[in-house]
Amino acid sequence: MIYITICLLLTSLMFVCAMETGDKRMMGWLCLEFCDNTTVTNIALNEISRHLDVITAVSFERYQLGENATLIRANVTDVVGTLQEMGVKETWPMLSSMPHPPEFIDWMRDAFVNVDKFTAQCVEEALKYNYTGYNLDWEPTDGVLETDAALYTQFIDDFARGLHASGIKLQVCVANWGSPSIWDYAGIATTSADYFITMGTYTSNDDSFSVQLDTAVGEFGLERLGIGLEMVNASTGGHIPMEEVHWRFEEILAAGVAEVDIWRFPVPAAWWPLIDDFMK
Repeated sequence: MIYITICLLLTSLMFVCAMETGDKRMMGWLCLEFCDNTTVTNIALNEISRHLDVITAVSFERYQLGENATLIRANVTDVVGTLQEMGVKETWPMLSSMPHPPEFIDWMRDAFVNVDKFTAQCVEEALKYNYTGYNLDWEPTDGVLETDAALYTQFIDDFARGLHASGIKLQVCVANWGSPSIWDYAGIATTSADYFITMGTYTSNDDSFSVQLDTAVGEFGLERLGIGLEMVNASTGGHIPMEEVHWRFEEILAAGVAEVDIWRFPVPAAWWPLIDDFMK
């Protein structure tokens, strides 16, 4: 009887571990012509095709916001069909603030009060191209008011619910920079968005990384949180030393976070063994 009980406990433990492993997620972004040229994009696409076993999702520049809550197709390479044909599990076009015009916050406010109009445009595109969902990455650089964070939080919730009605998901990129900041972590955490990806962890400072990681886990919990990683030092533009990259992956695992999100493809070859280990 004791032997049987132990076997059952071990079987249950193996099942739980398998479930946890299956829940791991890795997403990377394609910046396309906003950051790179066609040659770099082709290298990135080739890299994605070689690592489909560990890549859960790809997000890519695709849409911009215009005035009057207008969804605009960006003038970048169309990679949707390529990604889907090669077998990428999830495709998440970006709703981007590139190239960060000063009037972007005004256009955001247009969307806040015309969320149904904006959502309808996004739903039409998502159903047409079979997207998994949208990656919302609005980063206004000018003119943010104290009142905007609460309005953005409400917009996120309304937008997510509108997308969900058509089976479309929403992930939101968040940070805590800016004064005042457009992101209210506590408020955004209560919305119906499917995933929250922190950009605060792009920091080049180890102590700051630990603080940003702890803050994100504390505010958003583990179930819907993704930790953003940047390949370069935000201050110098040089590649982050590999010993530091190792440490960051270890910290993420120790915190119990199940998703990493990397800005951006192509990813350095030395990172892939760490990604493989993370996804195990």
